[in-house]
Amino acid sequence: MIGQNISLRLTAMGMVLAVLITHVAVHAADGKSITARWIEGPIQIDGRLEEPDWDLAEPVSDFLQSEPHEGGTPTEKTEVRVLFDQDRLYIGVYLYDSSPDRILINDLQRDFESREGDVFGVIIDAFHKQRTGFTFFTNAKGAKNDSEGYGDGRYTNLSWDGVWYTASQVWDDGWSCEIAIPFKTLRFEAKDNQVMGINFKRRIRRKNEDLYWSLVPRRYNSLRVSLAGDLLLERKISPGRNLQVKPFVTVNLGQMRSGGEQSSEFDPEVGVDVKYSLTPGLTLDLTYNTDFSQVEVDAEQINLTRFSLFFPEKRDFFLENGNLFQFGDVPSERGPRRAEETQLFYSRRIGLSSAGQPLPLLGGVRLSGRIGHFALGLMNIHQQETEDIPSNNFTVMRVSHDLLEQSDIGAIFINRQGGEPGDYNRSYGVDLNLQFLQKLRINSLVAATQSPQMA
Repeated sequence: MIGQNISLRLTAMGMVLAVLITHVAVHAADGKSITARWIEGPIQIDGRLEEPDWDLAEPVSDFLQSEPHEGGTPTEKTEVRVLFDQDRLYIGVYLYDSSPDRILINDLQRDFESREGDVFGVIIDAFHKQRTGFTFFTNAKGAKNDSEGYGDGRYTNLSWDGVWYTASQVWDDGWSCEIAIPFKTLRFEAKDNQVMGINFKRRIRRKNEDLYWSLVPRRYNSLRVSLAGDLLLERKISPGRNLQVKPFVTVNLGQMRSGGEQSSEFDPEVGVDVKYSLTPGLTLDLTYNTDFSQVEVDAEQINLTRFSLFFPEKRDFFLENGNLFQFGDVPSERGPRRAEETQLFYSRRIGLSSAGQPLPLLGGVRLSGRIGHFALGLMNIHQQETEDIPSNNFTVMRVSHDLLEQSDIGAIFINRQGGEPGDYNRSYGVDLNLQFLQKLRINSLVAATQSPQMA
């Protein structure tokens, strides 16, 4: 008899504020906009803003405080200009600072901790549907931090690494930076009179001051793209198909000597990863003889409990659009008392043993993205057998449909199929996330699991 474990969770969030915040209401009625000026040639990304093309762009400097005084006047001035050519979007920024010797730079590595230093960031909603977005943050030494979000900031993928370029310079009266983002990274629908959502954020760490061009209240995160302004492009552009092919070869070479005899072992492995944009919103990923040897190592954790530790996904094949496979609402903007994530699908179980040792993957295919009002995620990947662990095939299907302005309904199906008859685990569920007028949110889900080992 097949055992079945059914879980049901219904969470209703009451009124979080008695009235709408004034700035949110003003934004809805009269949002901000900035025009990107067309240029013929590329900008040299050195952080200096010395090219004459920058004079073509009208700067914006009307930032407002999110912290510490929401809606207050900034203590330092920030000027932003935007240009574009056929291939890239350029953002040039001058960040005035009365004490440039106190600019805080805490890290230079990729995906540095942006909350602990002086930073500038760009938030872009390329589809202009107020649901998905990308963030691109840098500091006064040109370090990079980027992420992708879905559901107007409800889901955030901090492990996403896009292709973009930046450089910064420190001056006597502040610092400046230049950012170049290829349109292929943004993946949008080409239109006449192109409009995207955009916002700019600055953090002055020593003052605990956060500034936004289009104000985002402190209770939300930066990926609240429904509060972004508009980016107007002067002419039609195309993101292209964005084909990426990454072949790789690994070789194990060993020699053994026993007595007077010598033996050698030569074991080459060949594989390839392919990424192709079928449409501006739909991406196909293919992998063969998958190799994750170059993946960033996990941060060390000390576990003094009997429960397993949670490690975030860092493998490229699972990262892009990874939020589409999440199930249930993850209200990350609600601060320390947010609801816990329902982790129905955990991709770290694929290709790793229970002890954390890599397992060989023969190959896989993944289709993810958006088609109109639908968000779609399909994945199948085959894990090869080893001496101790049999082969397994993993399938995930996830679909959701937009409702109203910031609501959605969706379903998920997950299957692990072993090599032996009756060796499988299956999960499936339906979730509904409703939001009304920024004040009321209702989140509900029904999920079930099936396994022949459960009596």
